[in-house]
Amino acid sequence: MESIPKTTIKVPKSTLEEIKGYCIKNGKQVGDWVETAWEFISKNDFDIYDKEATPCLSVPEKTEKEHSQVEILCKLMAEFITAQKQVVLPSPELIAHASEEKARAEAKIQEQEKEIQRMQEENIRLCNEIKNLQSYKEKAYRELCRVRDEQKTIGKIKVNTEI
Repeated sequence: MESIPKTTIKVPKSTLEEIKGYCIKNGKQVGDWVETAWEFISKNDFDIYDKEATPCLSVPEKTEKEHSQVEILCKLMAEFITAQKQVVLPSPELIAHASEEKARAEAKIQEQEKEIQRMQEENIRLCNEIKNLQSYKEKAYRELCRVRDEQKTIGKIKVNTEI
């Protein structure tokens, strides 16, 4: 290591601390870590400034086979689900007819709401009229009682005018 000239790479302190922690945990020097990281990047032809790419590691054949089987299974399941959806979904004509029926029902609901509103207003008007008539009835009854009482009084004081 002594024959290799030392260089300084400027990195944020937090990044340097993370790298040092990783190296201490694995018993390696920071220089070894940098060298290994560069070899990994070079070997995998990986552009670290490409934000969308991910490093491509070799995948064992067994894992690749399992992965392809999973993909095939997913495709079969997707086809099955699509077929089931098509079986369950009603025809476009039926959907259009149902939409028309829904629109008619909503229009009828609005008509009935207007009719209910009119009936409620009529009910309130009739209730007020009943109250007025009851008040009139009570006044008429009191007047009738007053007149009756007056007639009784007048009847007692009746003067005989016959000669």
